[in-house]
Amino acid sequence: RLTELVALPVVLERGGSLDYVAAGSQRSLPPELATAIEGQRADLDDWLREVPLSAFDPPVSARPLPGGRTRLIAPILVHGSIGGFLSLIGGDGELGELHRLAIGRAAHACAIELVRAGAARDARDELEEELLDVLTGGRPGSQEGARERARRKGFDLQSAYLVVAGRAGVDGKAARVQGAWERVLATLRTPALVRAREETVLALVGLSGHRPPQPRAVVEQLQVAGRTAAGGALGLGHGGVRSGPSEVSSAAREAEQALSMGRRLFGPDSITAFKDLGLYRLLLGLQSLPELRSFQDEVLSTLRQKDRSGALLKTLRSYLSTNGSPTDAAQALHLHRNTVLYRLDRIEDLLGVDLRDSEVRLTLHLALKILNVLEPEAA
Repeated sequence: RLTELVALPVVLERGGSLDYVAAGSQRSLPPELATAIEGQRADLDDWLREVPLSAFDPPVSARPLPGGRTRLIAPILVHGSIGGFLSLIGGDGELGELHRLAIGRAAHACAIELVRAGAARDARDELEEELLDVLTGGRPGSQEGARERARRKGFDLQSAYLVVAGRAGVDGKAARVQGAWERVLATLRTPALVRAREETVLALVGLSGHRPPQPRAVVEQLQVAGRTAAGGALGLGHGGVRSGPSEVSSAAREAEQALSMGRRLFGPDSITAFKDLGLYRLLLGLQSLPELRSFQDEVLSTLRQKDRSGALLKTLRSYLSTNGSPTDAAQALHLHRNTVLYRLDRIEDLLGVDLRDSEVRLTLHLALKILNVLEPEAA
């Protein structure tokens, strides 16, 4: 609209991008102007620290450009911070007070639109997060009402869907990962609800339609996008493909448990399916039973009390995971075989057991898996 009023090119700088609007045939910003505009950003920061800032009456500055051109620039102020810049480009001597007034009023109008768009986006995000919380059982609410709201958003919970949980290798990245996931799922053109719960990001992804995405492909694309957004490792967990509104909470629980155990067992950059957890699936379902802790304490408490460094516990875990092979355990631990044999003798003495006995090995292996579930920091 500003371009139509003043018949001059306009540049909008926001979020690191430059949008160019001009009358006539030229529809892209000339490279030399783009380079000059980007090079002036540091000077603009200095200028803004020296002038009073008002969203209603933003300051306007004239800056030279290559080719005998000038730009009038005004900041777009949103909630007291700089939301972007609006520029009017003209020849030397072409831009006057009316143009200054026009660019200032236009920057104010942009600020109003950004505030409105932000409020609408925040309201939409809050509703979607509330909807996902109700469906996954994270918050109380009307399941029937939630299903109807999901249907109005184009999400048919009677059809196939997948729940994926993710967490970055470092804290404080959940919001970035959520945004990256939303963009990826939008490109797949599949209905989805995404939200961050503290450091974990949860996505409910629809798998229906004419050409539904493959579950594994969805998970892999989410990991790639999340890694880029987080700037590092991103662990993912997911359950099986489900259908029906009543299954959403179970699918979410499976995804979060797969994420948690996968990060402990396979590292912070792993993808873990709940079905691949094996015995851990049973133990996760029973972890609230006091008998589990009692069993683990009876089997391992003496060893844990004497093993201050954790070396014996680590050796035992490696020995059992390599089917009772001291040689393979030594290789996995990067130790000499004699060191492993010495530690195994020490374990037998402390526990009063014979590690050659298959029942003993089974008992110890089960106790270690219970420890992984109940005390992940010890594992």
